[in-house]
Amino acid sequence: MRLIRRIIRLYQSFIISGAIILFCLIAFFVGIIPGFNKISSMVKIVYEQTKTVQQLEEKINILNALDETLLESYATAAISAVPADKSLGTIFSTIDGLTSQEGVAVSGISLSSIGSVATEAAKKLSQEEQKIGVNIVPFSIIVAGPIEQVRNVVEKAVKIRRLFRIRNFDLSFDNKSGTTKSTIQMDAYYAPNPKNLGKISDVLKPLSDDEIQVINKISALPLVTKSVPIGTDSSQIQTEPRSLDPFSP
Repeated sequence: MRLIRRIIRLYQSFIISGAIILFCLIAFFVGIIPGFNKISSMVKIVYEQTKTVQQLEEKINILNALDETLLESYATAAISAVPADKSLGTIFSTIDGLTSQEGVAVSGISLSSIGSVATEAAKKLSQEEQKIGVNIVPFSIIVAGPIEQVRNVVEKAVKIRRLFRIRNFDLSFDNKSGTTKSTIQMDAYYAPNPKNLGKISDVLKPLSDDEIQVINKISALPLVTKSVPIGTDSSQIQTEPRSLDPFSP
């Protein structure tokens, strides 16, 4: 016991200094470091919130500068050219409108792929669809009429508002009647709405001049998809195309 007291008296200053150092170390690791981390986290949160507020203010300024009527016309033109779903009804009615306009008869129309009517969940994008960034609905039509009108159908099919692409076509001629028959294999396009709307921090950019120019070109294309009511009188013959969806109830 005396030995311990003697050691304490001899090394009292070192013991006190060591205790102070130990206390400081404990306080540093237990109090100062966690407090510093918490303050850093709070500063980071404040910075992110400030940045988000600035981005929202920029978005509000961009949206306030936009013409709502003009945007609506842009959206209408874009959707009429490339709808958000397969919209098979508009494909049929557009073909109906185009062929009626040119005075040729449609003797057949068919989808070239069973997947054309599959749900989005069941349909996988092909390499071509992934490359061009839109979905494709392949179909084919059989038209018959004078050679000039059939040629006009082939020529104008890629120059109308509902965007089509002609893959290939063939012609056959009936010399007796002077009728030309053509099987045209075509593609229609649609672009499903995105499943994710993006983050609030995503940058919102106004339409570029090139994008506006493309939309203006689409708006300038003729819209041959028309809707005409069906007459109740059985003697009335409908000569104009209808935009009724055959798949609707």
